[in-house]
Amino acid sequence: MNTLAMAYELQVEPVIDQLLQDYLQVWPEDCSSQFVDECLPLLFTIFRHSKKEGTTLLLADIFSNCYSKEPIKEIRDVGYIGGARIDPTYVNNPEMSDVQFRVEGRVFYAHKIILVNASPRFKSMLSTKFSEGVPPVVQINDIRYDIFQLVMQYLYKGGFENCEIDQNDVLELMAAASFFQLDGLLRFCESRSSKLVDLDNVVSMYIHAKVYNALYLLEYCQGFLLQNMVALLTYDDSVRKLIFGKKLHNHDVLSGLLLVLQTRVREKSPKSAAKS
Repeated sequence: MNTLAMAYELQVEPVIDQLLQDYLQVWPEDCSSQFVDECLPLLFTIFRHSKKEGTTLLLADIFSNCYSKEPIKEIRDVGYIGGARIDPTYVNNPEMSDVQFRVEGRVFYAHKIILVNASPRFKSMLSTKFSEGVPPVVQINDIRYDIFQLVMQYLYKGGFENCEIDQNDVLELMAAASFFQLDGLLRFCESRSSKLVDLDNVVSMYIHAKVYNALYLLEYCQGFLLQNMVALLTYDDSVRKLIFGKKLHNHDVLSGLLLVLQTRVREKSPKSAAKS
């Protein structure tokens, strides 16, 4: 590693490439703390600043091999997380409704007892909207009516058991879950979304996960990027823009990838295996 660090400091690219080639067969099996804490950060530094395509792809190959082809950790749906529930027939039912929402110009009837116990966002929205005897009308913007209805169905039914959710609606539903601070619904959407991640949409999924604070989906996408990095770098320029660009506010993609890879390698170490 010291030789590689010196070669990088002196910018001797042929030596860097030769060392990377030599160590490609060794490093993927190295789970030592020195490799994780010192060598991987050095490799990512070289990767970040590399101007040579061959070096970039060689490092990508090393990262993928270190991550391994073992399955990426599955995102488990934790089920409903919330307060009181009532008969789902009361979804958008004016009977005993004490709050109304206006979504895309249409009225949606709801019940305060369900919503204020569901999340801090709903509690905050409704706590200042009530005056005695006058049911409030809360305007909802930037969420489609059908998506809002799915949110309400989730809250009233306590989940989506025996309910089919169109995969085209999952990301919009995730945005709504994030806005309304519904952790259980967010995890449901993360779990569903992770099963849809592929070479074509991983960048889009990554950005959605970051924007909507879907941390489990973000980590899944990071694992997918590491596991398929060579193919992705040669497949679509959007991956290069994501990894090496600066388009995500207060977020460094490479730093996140490094942390995920370090965690993965530590989990492969003999000590970790013995503990488990």
